[in-house]
Amino acid sequence: MCRWLAGALLFVMPIAAARAALPQSWPIAELKDLNPRGWGEVVKDGDKSCRAALKGQTAWLRVPAWWGDTPRPSQGAIYVIEVEYKDVASAPIIAEAFGALEKGYSPSELHRFGGANDGLWKKAAVPASWDLLLSPKGTQAAELAFRAPADVPITRITVREARLPDDQTRYEAESRAWVAAAQASKARTAKESAAGQKPEIPERFNGQALVPYVRAYYEHICPNSAPQKGEAGAAIHIRMAQNEYEPATFAVYAQEDLAGVTFTVSDLAGENGRLACEVRCHSAEYALEQKDKALVWEPQRLWPVFPVNIAKGQSGWFWITVRTLGDASKPGKYSGSVKIKATGHEAQLPLQVEVLPIKLLSMDEAGLTMGGCVTGLAPAGDLAAMREHNHNCVNLWFAGEQPEMTKEGDHIALDFYYLDDWMKLAKQNGQSKIVWFLGGNPNGFPQTLSAERDIYGVLYGNKEEFFKKAGSPEGRNKVLPEVREHYKKLVRDMVAHAKEKDWPELILTPFDEPAKWSYPEPRADKSYKFAIGCGPWIRDHFKDACALIHEAAPGTKVYISMHRNFVRKVHGYEGRVGEIFIPDCDVICTNAIDEDNELGEKVRKAGKVFWQYSGTRSQRYGFGFYFGAWDSRGSLCWAYNWGKRFDVTEGSNWQYAWYSPFGTILTPSYEELREAWDDRRYLETAKAAAKASGADISPLLAQIRKETLANQGAGGRDLVNDFWEQGAKASLMDKWRAMLAAKIIELTKK
Repeated sequence: MCRWLAGALLFVMPIAAARAALPQSWPIAELKDLNPRGWGEVVKDGDKSCRAALKGQTAWLRVPAWWGDTPRPSQGAIYVIEVEYKDVASAPIIAEAFGALEKGYSPSELHRFGGANDGLWKKAAVPASWDLLLSPKGTQAAELAFRAPADVPITRITVREARLPDDQTRYEAESRAWVAAAQASKARTAKESAAGQKPEIPERFNGQALVPYVRAYYEHICPNSAPQKGEAGAAIHIRMAQNEYEPATFAVYAQEDLAGVTFTVSDLAGENGRLACEVRCHSAEYALEQKDKALVWEPQRLWPVFPVNIAKGQSGWFWITVRTLGDASKPGKYSGSVKIKATGHEAQLPLQVEVLPIKLLSMDEAGLTMGGCVTGLAPAGDLAAMREHNHNCVNLWFAGEQPEMTKEGDHIALDFYYLDDWMKLAKQNGQSKIVWFLGGNPNGFPQTLSAERDIYGVLYGNKEEFFKKAGSPEGRNKVLPEVREHYKKLVRDMVAHAKEKDWPELILTPFDEPAKWSYPEPRADKSYKFAIGCGPWIRDHFKDACALIHEAAPGTKVYISMHRNFVRKVHGYEGRVGEIFIPDCDVICTNAIDEDNELGEKVRKAGKVFWQYSGTRSQRYGFGFYFGAWDSRGSLCWAYNWGKRFDVTEGSNWQYAWYSPFGTILTPSYEELREAWDDRRYLETAKAAAKASGADISPLLAQIRKETLANQGAGGRDLVNDFWEQGAKASLMDKWRAMLAAKIIELTKK
């Protein structure tokens, strides 16, 4: 019963009749439309004519769009680009394609191949889905690129249709392999992310190499985990509404070395026959990531189920996610089994699913909003996965994605070619709001005034001049006179275009975290040459820009990320440093509720919308019952995809999903984020059921709130370095959800 459909296949539509027959092939030596700085001259290597993708360059090329005369291929299409190359590199070659998705509409990584440096001619299979391909403006072409760590000869590229599941299985295995190779030397000194466990194994498993055990999904299984009392051979239990995704996990402990551990899930049958549902199966990939200045092993990514090797005395983690299908999924109890296999061994676990007579409100129906910050524009496969994970908002940054701006006379004209394409996909995939940061971190002020900086640069051609003027004592407190009217026009034109083209609702903010105005010293970001950092000018500049946005586009909501609201005496002011922006903004989003428990009430009293934000480590408790205790109506998460590709051992990485040509690669954190917002959906569904029946459930809500706040752990108090709220006892969340479910059933029966 386990099924995994590549994410792109969720969009299947008829293939355009105008497309060319595949496969199509192009000799590199004959191509004219390529980057001469990225490619070597045409040479012969034996009987092969080739060019080298030059070391350290972006070797891009364009070929006719094989999918026809549309900007993108037909939704659902997946291709494989076969690359014939000579493997003379000691690290993998990166293959990219233009899809107008990454920061500044740059190409997206498709795959990495090679790196054996054995001098052999090989053929790489690089997959590309329809949502990662887009003809550059003004062309009807596919733009591909290679970034190589050596001069790598390439003789030919061939495009064919993907063959599933083989191409997907190969791509995913190769991706895990290059990560393991890249991290191999670092793994020698890596630490475990949690304390090891001594196994408690019943006698019936004596002599058995494969010991399956069951543990709640929010209790992560690490390689050094082991079954505890009552876990080995236990049944897997899932309890869910009729329109819900619900995960369950189990692990395999190896009493001998195990090879190729996989599993399948049987059909689920019960009193109402076979349960109509989808079942998705995943294996956890353990990889290294940074934690407390060390590299640790984490169950980092959840891939569609793949064979796992488990060393003696260690564990592997496996996920099952059941999706009920509304009315088709009849309430009742259903049973099935999970069959686990390894080379020469097998085992089985009971699986029990209870479908409750409950239909949860959707996020939009519940009046809730959730979105992660993206570096560019997430592909359509990711947008669909966001919807499945209760995300109905995307947070964009003007420094990463903006309309093309050109000077026409004495004003700026905007071009929305790429944004129109993406906003349509966002709307189709359930994203109803876009929070757009027109500037970045105030520590880099004024260089992080993205929109103002770029307006000045287009008009006057000198951004350095802007930095000096905007950072001067007379210029820092307000939007510069030379920019003001153009700033308003930018806002006015973007909002008008969004309404005309039926984009998701735009919610704008001048820049990030303006409460940093209250630093007693500037704390300028030294990576910005002209940064003056933070001071009272941040407060005044933000307020001025808010007023300009409201003036330019009445009715457009202005957002603020309010990361502090403590009482401070600074810069001639004494009082709470964040709430002074409430009059200027319409959506107030904070991580500072611990500094001011009354902040939500202040926001609502002012007639504004109260949100709360956090990071990926908050998991279920923070975004769910904890934020629900303060009745915040939305959230931002830092961040969705700010990081390296699959190897995150270097640099700063904040992400909980990775795009791929075959669907979004998930993480345990992403699954917990969905469950957090399912908790919120249970809360809102219970409130709606009470309202419809005239019942008073305030005592129940008060009890859950009281217990939620009492369960807050140590996390979430720092607000800068540790703003991830954690629940002290995770299992209480299941208790509170069960209480709400029981109340919903009671009220709907009445």
